[in-house]
Amino acid sequence: MRVLAAALLLWTALPAAAASAYRLDAEASRVHFQLHALGWWPVHGEARAEGTVSFADAGATIDVRVPLAALRMNREGYRDWALSPEFFWAARHPQLHFRAEGIAHERLREGGEIAGALQVRGRERETRFVLLASDCVDGVETCRVRARGELSRRAFGMRTRRLTLGDRIRIELDLRLVAAP
Repeated sequence: MRVLAAALLLWTALPAAAASAYRLDAEASRVHFQLHALGWWPVHGEARAEGTVSFADAGATIDVRVPLAALRMNREGYRDWALSPEFFWAARHPQLHFRAEGIAHERLREGGEIAGALQVRGRERETRFVLLASDCVDGVETCRVRARGELSRRAFGMRTRRLTLGDRIRIELDLRLVAAP
């Protein structure tokens, strides 16, 4: 009987989740990335993130855009290089974009792997991220979603400096959500 009552309670909570939508607080949401030069020298970058997280019966949709104009790097001079055609090519592709759809509501709260489309330098590739458990529950005004993943520079056409710069880029999303009006 308790299992049936819990199932009914969960079922009645889903329509509320279906109507929920959040926007990313662009002042507090960040995307961090790191790669290594010469096999050991860490190169760090950070940019603000914009976008939305919305809920429907089919699951949550995460839509994140990263305007490269907001990019900051850990060392002077790295920013110009990161925005150049060798890396992000920001003059031609001014933002990064990640979109994942159909994410189970419990996956967003409890964590786990998600797959979505990541667009960098005009190339779109399927990318997997691991969501960490979040404090996003039905009815909260603000919450935090964090995820980690990795991508290959080569997969997105970043082929220069192969002898001095590692291929793997670690990415961390730290997204602060605010209930949409």
